[in-house]
Amino acid sequence: MGPYWFVYAASINVFPNRGLAAGSGDEKARSVFVGRPMTLRMSGGNRWPGSKDGVLNVPAWVVSGIGLVLAGLSLWYLIVVRAYHVTGGLLDPTPVVVLEVIEISLLGGFSFVLVYAGYWLASSQFDRRRVWWAGLWTLIGLTGILAIVVLVNSMQLVQGGTLSEPTFIRTILLAAGGGAIAGLLIGISTVRETVEARRAERQRDALLFVNELLRHNVLNGMQVIKGNSELLEDHVDDEGRPLLETTDERAESIVELVQNVRVLVDSVSREMSLRAVDLETTVGRAVSEADGAYPGAEFETEVPDGLEVRADDLLGAVLGNLLSNAVDHNDAETPCVVVDAERNGDAAVVHVSDNGPGIPEPEREACFEPGQQDESSVGQGLGLYLVRTLVDRYGGEVRIDDNEPRGTTVTVELQCADG
Repeated sequence: MGPYWFVYAASINVFPNRGLAAGSGDEKARSVFVGRPMTLRMSGGNRWPGSKDGVLNVPAWVVSGIGLVLAGLSLWYLIVVRAYHVTGGLLDPTPVVVLEVIEISLLGGFSFVLVYAGYWLASSQFDRRRVWWAGLWTLIGLTGILAIVVLVNSMQLVQGGTLSEPTFIRTILLAAGGGAIAGLLIGISTVRETVEARRAERQRDALLFVNELLRHNVLNGMQVIKGNSELLEDHVDDEGRPLLETTDERAESIVELVQNVRVLVDSVSREMSLRAVDLETTVGRAVSEADGAYPGAEFETEVPDGLEVRADDLLGAVLGNLLSNAVDHNDAETPCVVVDAERNGDAAVVHVSDNGPGIPEPEREACFEPGQQDESSVGQGLGLYLVRTLVDRYGGEVRIDDNEPRGTTVTVELQCADG
């Protein structure tokens, strides 16, 4: 319940002064993040075998009851019908031992599985409707297979065939047990898929809410802090200027962190829908933004016309993070970053090269882990982790190599749109 109450409280704080007009976006947002947790809380009790809600466990006990009935009928068949037929004499004095063992094992196994499955359903945390659904599928499987077996045997008798009583009873019992278990497995599988789908939907809703929270509250608040810091530049003395610069750096770090987290949230909270993305346009836009953010750096591009890759709108975040890293960790007097691309078979290979200090080979793989950053970094070490996460999402690869004569080259391989 903890995470859902957090979302409930946060949702109240996000829109404290807004009404809930019918059909408004706020109403939908709060119904998603407040209504669902409340529903979960209210329906979360009375799910265990000892609950006061006796109706809840009826389908579970029905499943166990089927297993007990099957066990009783199996014992009757093995002791009475199988050993002593109508006349009381031994029906088959020389049975095939292997077949007898298999027959007994199947009957006993079907019974045990059904009895235990009923207990498992009663002890599970499935809600009432889903437990009933699993029990219903058990009955459907049992009656469906029984109907088929009876129909086949009836057609055999109508066509003049013969069928002994022990054979008929054995067939009925095995069909009933197998059908019930098959139906139970289908029911449980269906219930699990439904539960997982609902859980995934709630997680996506929570991530979308966090995304909006970061955008509306945190990011906007940090922009206010940055704006006020710029206004204070002309009003602080030399003693206070280092503090103001530290404030600017931390504000910039938090803004970068929020933007990266929002991209990560966006990448995992929505359905992946890859399409053809023009690489030249995306690179040009990313370089233009980097050029504005880093006026003291130089950027060069060499991307062929018409080269399209399978990606989505977040590809710009990949290139933006690579460009930012190339400048932020650069110790040259004038940071120089070159972005070039080429086609290699069905793949498009993008190189982002800089003239910085380079990265030692033993440390390169660790750069893609979250939280990895050097002492000069003001960020949170999410940039390259974000890059790998999105490139993996596109079915591509990313690696770090040396740049000649100095610096680092990050190579990204993506699938061509027409590959």
